[in-house]
Amino acid sequence: MTVVALTTVFWVSVVLIGYSYIGYPVLMFLLARVRPNPDKADPAYRPRVSLVIAACNEEKAIRQKLENTLALDYSRELLQIIVAADGSTDRTADIVAEYADRGVALMHQPERRGKSAALDRAVGACTGEVLLFSDANTDYSRDAVLTMIRHFADPKVGGVSGRKIVLEDRQRAATQGETAYWGYESSLKCWESAVGSIVTADGEIFAMRRTLFGGLPSSIVHDDMYLTLQMIDAGYRVVYEPQATSAEYASKNLFDEFHLKVRYASAGYQIVSRFRQFFVPWPTWFGLEFASHKLLRWLAPFFLLGAFATSGALAARQPYTLIFVAQAAFYAAAGFGYLLRRQSIGGVLYFPLYFSVMNAAALYGFVRYFRSGQSPLWRKAER
Repeated sequence: MTVVALTTVFWVSVVLIGYSYIGYPVLMFLLARVRPNPDKADPAYRPRVSLVIAACNEEKAIRQKLENTLALDYSRELLQIIVAADGSTDRTADIVAEYADRGVALMHQPERRGKSAALDRAVGACTGEVLLFSDANTDYSRDAVLTMIRHFADPKVGGVSGRKIVLEDRQRAATQGETAYWGYESSLKCWESAVGSIVTADGEIFAMRRTLFGGLPSSIVHDDMYLTLQMIDAGYRVVYEPQATSAEYASKNLFDEFHLKVRYASAGYQIVSRFRQFFVPWPTWFGLEFASHKLLRWLAPFFLLGAFATSGALAARQPYTLIFVAQAAFYAAAGFGYLLRRQSIGGVLYFPLYFSVMNAAALYGFVRYFRSGQSPLWRKAER
């Protein structure tokens, strides 16, 4: 490649990385201040809610989850609780059955077809005006239902996402990175919601109108993202409620977190292929938001590799010498952090390690999707 071509590839890569992680959040922050579009929430609104808990082999967590759910500050007459335990081979179904006299319904069949298939089957038994989807390993804030449900008083709101928080546990290697990541995501979603809609809800704490649930194909992995885009495509808003929180621990190690991020990126391409109308023949405003928030992050490994390779090829010239050395030092710190991963490492080594591992996962997710597609079944992370 010529010097001009190398320089072009380098700066395009740098600009796209900078826009994805910094430029887009700044843009949404400014738009949220200049042209806010708040929904018409009503704290007195009280529809019937069907809370569906996805729980495949969750015997360690399901009892605490049910106790947490039964203690939520929402009228029990207006709250239907269903546990979708399809495919469970441990004691999950037995434990849930103990709560039948407290109004908890169990749906269980031996065949494991994936989370989307289990949720789709459970929704068929729901009687609420609003569906609230949850996972078994997460605890809600006591007022979570109340603070989310008020937004459905606005007929333009189709869905509401709560805020995911990561519980502190220094023995879990992914805690630092996940805490920082979800704090960053929460701020960005607040700004997106203030402008119009978030680009995807968090499946651990996600509510939507029952009338808008058009079914979940069993092949879908990102059930929350699929339902979000389905509602946006139908002309509804999906908003963010940071006061409603869902707390859980991070993965016990970066190996588990790596596989979660691989699945997340791989399944993301599956969603893009299902909702091409947002991107072709030209991107809609929501398509630009989605590409800025999600797609560019999944593609970031290619930009990072492009910046590293081209700055290396231009290393005989300034400022590329310093830029290449800085990148090499960053990745060397990540490698050193990996060697010391079983010890308690601080931010100097942890940030490069976490950043590199997550981008390696996104790269592998791309390869896995385009090489073998995406299975609705996945390897569960140890909690």
